[in-house]
Amino acid sequence: MSTWKLSIKPDSESHLNAFDLCREKSLLGVGWSAAYLESQPNTLEEAKSLVIKRYNKWPYAVRKLLEDVKCGDHVWLHQQGDYYLCRAKEEIVIGSEIDEQFSRFDLGHARKAQWVKVPEIFVSGAVQRGTIAQRIIQRIKVNSKERNCNDIIFERLSVDPNWCPEIDTKVLSSKLKEIDVYALFSIMTPDELEDTVAMYLQTQGWCLVKSTCFRSKPTFEFSMVNKRSEVCSVQVKSGKYPDPLPPEKYEKFVTDTTKIVLFSTNPNAYPGEPKDGVRCIEHSVLFSWLVNNVWSMTESLKLKLWIHLCEDG
Repeated sequence: MSTWKLSIKPDSESHLNAFDLCREKSLLGVGWSAAYLESQPNTLEEAKSLVIKRYNKWPYAVRKLLEDVKCGDHVWLHQQGDYYLCRAKEEIVIGSEIDEQFSRFDLGHARKAQWVKVPEIFVSGAVQRGTIAQRIIQRIKVNSKERNCNDIIFERLSVDPNWCPEIDTKVLSSKLKEIDVYALFSIMTPDELEDTVAMYLQTQGWCLVKSTCFRSKPTFEFSMVNKRSEVCSVQVKSGKYPDPLPPEKYEKFVTDTTKIVLFSTNPNAYPGEPKDGVRCIEHSVLFSWLVNNVWSMTESLKLKLWIHLCEDG
């Protein structure tokens, strides 16, 4: 089974909302509806012929949704400020089968699906990063354990929209020692990883300067200070395969009173030679610190790890 992201944003008339219609009708839809203004297809091959005749192509998004997405696949949506997890069904609907006003919504193609609204606290970093992809539809790479966690979330929320597991911190702490370091990083959102790096450094005598935590500053995530009046500029990169952080790239920012700290979840995180004043946090170091300091985790991260490690028994 595969996991996907989808954005439902066809060229609807201004006062109509295709996303709302799809949610109400339990559909996953994309556009290219003009192919069916004069003729309604009876098969997928007929639909493909009409679309190619109208648009001179079989669009990538239509092909992926109708041909590559399979029954039972997970499809994540992040729209109107909320996350939704959908489970695709086998049935495909095209043109007027979607709605009698399909052309006004510009919904030409859809699959039936089960929808569940998912609170953000349950959404893993891999999914959050996946849903911001620019393509209308695109695969999200998750492992079998992550897929199983999403199944649990789907099943529990389908029964009770207010479901939230009770966490036993002692059990979670013991179970955490079983998790692979990169599985942990995949679950964590970018904010959670930055929080962890900041808290780890604060236990070593650095204090966070809150006013420096702005995403408009691309070179560093935030700055910290210590009692010796030194400044520490911190860069964090996260994701499936984020950019590595070669120390030589950051050597120019080092001064007598300014240090640099780097952390990347890339397996080859810090290529090149070490540089004075540039500290690279090893994966094993941050992993061990987090496992031994569960208190430092956000409630959202504890919940996701509990589902990942404990909820399925």
